Amino acid sequence: MSLADTQAAFFALVTQPETIRQGRALELFSGTPELPADERVRIYANMYLWRLVDALRNDFPKLAGVFEDDEFFALMEKYLRRHPSGHPDVGQVGRHLVRFLREHPDPSRRPDLADLAELEQVRSEIFLETDADPIDASAIAALGAEKFARARLRLVPALQLRHFEYQVAPLWRSLDEEHPTPPPQRSANDLAIWRKGFSVFHAVLAMEEAEALRRAMRAAPLEQVCAAYSQHDSPAQAAFSALSSWFAEGWVAALETD
Repeated sequence: MSLADTQAAFFALVTQPETIRQGRALELFSGTPELPADERVRIYANMYLWRLVDALRNDFPKLAGVFEDDEFFALMEKYLRRHPSGHPDVGQVGRHLVRFLREHPDPSRRPDLADLAELEQVRSEIFLETDADPIDASAIAALGAEKFARARLRLVPALQLRHFEYQVAPLWRSLDEEHPTPPPQRSANDLAIWRKGFSVFHAVLAMEEAEALRRAMRAAPLEQVCAAYSQHDSPAQAAFSALSSWFAEGWVAALETD
């Protein structure tokens, strides 16, 4: 057998420990009476699993903070058995975790864990997003009324709007401040997640602002963006306040006119 074949057999045994006692692959490796070949290979298989769980713990520290160490390990082991690492970048090992938590709920666990994991994942993506220099609100002041209605905002790449079924922001805050976690609260909400400098932030948006931002992300003209506040008690003031905050937080990369 070639070296490449031996390496492939060893990789299969390490990444699929349930096969260690099956087939002839194990015959390629020697053991001793004190430490048989299968136990030797299992040492590497366990190390491989532990390293992947450690990587998941680093990528999802808030999720890990909900569990005791052994509980988190057991859950991540189930995940890795269903979604083995298939990418040379260990940072990609958790790319299916949110879907796994949604598709395999456990009555004994919190039902908001998938939302928590999604928020962690998005924040990591935002941190690595492409830089863009934001503009300030003076660009709005330079527009006349006619140009304002037709103008479109080009938002920075490091900004996302996500919809959640559970109130994940209070859970995040309690974990961040090392306070007792609140009980799951099922209530639909929208979060803006963005990077400012080297820090990532998130904030719950009111329904009107979430709709306005959603329209801006679709490159709708400002007239339509502001129309999201049409049912507000003070629509013009509310729209102006929201736009001002977007500029202040560095969400706007450019103001484009037809």
